[in-house]
Amino acid sequence: MVGPLHDLEDGFAADLEKISNITMFGGDFNELTVKFEMQTETRLRVKIFPKNTERYEVPVKVPGGSGVEKSERLYEVKVKEEPVFSFQVLRVSSQTVVFDSSLGGLTVADQFLQIAARLPSNNVYGFGEQEQPSLRHDMNWKTWSMFARDRAPDGPGNLYGVHPHYTVLEDDGNTHGVLILNSNAQEVTMTPGPGLVYRTTGGILDMYFFMGPSPEAVVSQYTEAIGRYYVPPYWSLGFHLCRWGYNSLTNMEAAWKRTIDAGIPFDVQWGDIDYMDRVLDFTINPTEFADLPRFVDLLHSLGMKFVPILDPCITTGEPEGSYPPYDDGTKLDVWMKDAQGKPVFAKVWPADLCHFPDFSNPVTQDWWVDQLERFYERVNFDGIWIDMNEPANFEEGSIGGCANNTWNYPPFKPSTDGNTLLVKTVCLDSVQKFGRHYDTHSLYGWSESEPTLRGVRAATRKRGMVLSRSTFVGSGKWAAHWLGDNFSEWDNLYYSIIGILQFNQFGYPLVGADICGFIGNTTEELCARWHQLGAFYPFTRNHNTLGAIDQDPGVWEGGLVARVARDALRIKYTLLPYIYSLFYKHTLMGSTVARPVWHEFPTNNQTWGIDTQFLLGPAFMVSPILKQGQSKRQVYLPEESVWYNSLGQPEQSGYITVQSDLKNENETTPVHYRGGHVIPLQNSFPYRNTVEQRNSNKYILLVLLDRDGKAVGDLYLDDGESINDDNLHTKLVFIADSGMLTSRVEVNDYADAKKNRFEEVIVCGVDTEVSQVTVNNDMNVEFKYSAENKVLEIFMPHNSITESLTIHWF
Repeated sequence: MVGPLHDLEDGFAADLEKISNITMFGGDFNELTVKFEMQTETRLRVKIFPKNTERYEVPVKVPGGSGVEKSERLYEVKVKEEPVFSFQVLRVSSQTVVFDSSLGGLTVADQFLQIAARLPSNNVYGFGEQEQPSLRHDMNWKTWSMFARDRAPDGPGNLYGVHPHYTVLEDDGNTHGVLILNSNAQEVTMTPGPGLVYRTTGGILDMYFFMGPSPEAVVSQYTEAIGRYYVPPYWSLGFHLCRWGYNSLTNMEAAWKRTIDAGIPFDVQWGDIDYMDRVLDFTINPTEFADLPRFVDLLHSLGMKFVPILDPCITTGEPEGSYPPYDDGTKLDVWMKDAQGKPVFAKVWPADLCHFPDFSNPVTQDWWVDQLERFYERVNFDGIWIDMNEPANFEEGSIGGCANNTWNYPPFKPSTDGNTLLVKTVCLDSVQKFGRHYDTHSLYGWSESEPTLRGVRAATRKRGMVLSRSTFVGSGKWAAHWLGDNFSEWDNLYYSIIGILQFNQFGYPLVGADICGFIGNTTEELCARWHQLGAFYPFTRNHNTLGAIDQDPGVWEGGLVARVARDALRIKYTLLPYIYSLFYKHTLMGSTVARPVWHEFPTNNQTWGIDTQFLLGPAFMVSPILKQGQSKRQVYLPEESVWYNSLGQPEQSGYITVQSDLKNENETTPVHYRGGHVIPLQNSFPYRNTVEQRNSNKYILLVLLDRDGKAVGDLYLDDGESINDDNLHTKLVFIADSGMLTSRVEVNDYADAKKNRFEEVIVCGVDTEVSQVTVNNDMNVEFKYSAENKVLEIFMPHNSITESLTIHWF
């Protein structure tokens, strides 16, 4: 360290000087600065960068704090000079060292940066995107790479998105998270210390610590820094159907009709690349899908939606003047450039070569929005699905190869899939407005997401949704995500839970996996079980690949899959008022929608490794059957809470055995409700989709008492589809205590909320006989009490839900 620490407005800094001439990959910087910024009481930034040298920095804007008094911080920093410079980040309350860099190995060179650290616990979660076989990391020298890649999730290699963010559950139940904000090709090795070694190929070491201390507080603080997803359209939470390989509107309509005829609640039909004319963006197949606009109009008349796919690479092979996306893009100069300043040529789905738009260029963004608005004039889509945006290229590097230079073939290559970083993408010396592709490659999907959402909203004048395969830190503000081209295999069924929980921690609440699997032929049993699980993904879509058998739930002979899917989805649709309210809480506070069990029970070490069960919000546990040929499984219900089964009957806590026999029509996905919560519901039968369901204007309150006879909950209401810049909504707050339930209106800006009413209140866990119920002092109330099940059913008068409500039972 050179000289003493020096104070900054919101922290302090240290200047370092390299003391050795040893180099690993060359290009070492001899002088560094380490800045410690105390941004908020829970967020610390540690920025390590070379002095007097301009370096690439990720363009994700994290709002800086204004500094905070030492007494208010949950963390403190200690710096050591000997034997080499190192720093520790400690939790003030427990003096737990959450990050200790004294292992050494700090290196900052032009194309190789490294930092190693001791961690306080083996309970480490995160870093993505890969197919990880457990939610909690294996700390035995396991290495994970991160570099956006078009690759099916088969083994540990790097996948579509990059999220250098991890969460540590400390041994006392306190929790912290760390973001290493870097977009270059990178890797992390988990060590049995416990610890980690992080390496990257460029940029700077830019670390953010989020001190919690609760798991949900960590996610809240993280998403406060990087941005939060908006409240999605209500229909996006319903059931979605898609496949690559309909090959005709006739086949698409047949699958759609089979699903409806099976009585399955169903909101959104999707179109893969086969709807296009010769796989060209913004076109419609003039023979097999000529009538697509008519079909979309039919969907809309029934309250349903349509979402088509778009790939970023724009064909160059159409006659001049015949294909506006290319013609306009060329005139506006929107294409990614090679090192010589010429548009990059790639090969993707179109027969001819194609160009990648440079979405970091504002001109390109406006061009993209314009193309979406024009396309909407042909087919009235409701959202857009963006795929192949790593960006994916079927050639290695650009057409004609890549120059043999330090960008395309850097001296250090992380353990990414393939022999080079060029596999299935463009040359890394290509240039975009925000930098060289070597630095910005993994930001391509990030840069495409915002203008796509902007275009959807400009075209539809509604909230809309964007589904993106490639993601990066912060793109969850604009896009949902699915876990990519999974396999129709039993292990992929299980791994999907891990991915969904990780992405909720990464700030992507609307996430799901392809139900029944994408690659390969599924089986009746696997498809049935996958619908039992997938019904409770936040994003619920059945999708499969070209050449595979049909797997829509209505296609299976005998109707077993259709029945199983219908039963599970009816439960999900019934829960939608609760789930929609969870998304509102994410937007407002950054909380997760799907969460690990330990998020609610961080001090219970029995929960720390659970990844075959998960919670939706704090109150609804999902415990699917995940193994072939089984109809029973063990489930853990933490003893700290009271639990109820799907019928509202008290359930034993601890380890229990649950059953779901596919042949038994009375058994569906094993689910449990947690005491202490009030869950708003809406009957799903006989309604076919969320529009019909919402138009019923009838709600149910499920009151799940804890051991003290208490419960709390809330309900968020808006129109479910408008852009709602003014945040017009109604929020109700429910409190149950001592034989009384109250409903209070906290916000009431949504005018149509008054049309809704509670038709029933169900109170679970009522231990004593009930002889009288009053509603707002009215004693003429119909009710039913079961002493055996400890369930009280109250049949409500026709009052609007926006009226104050007080219910007594005694």
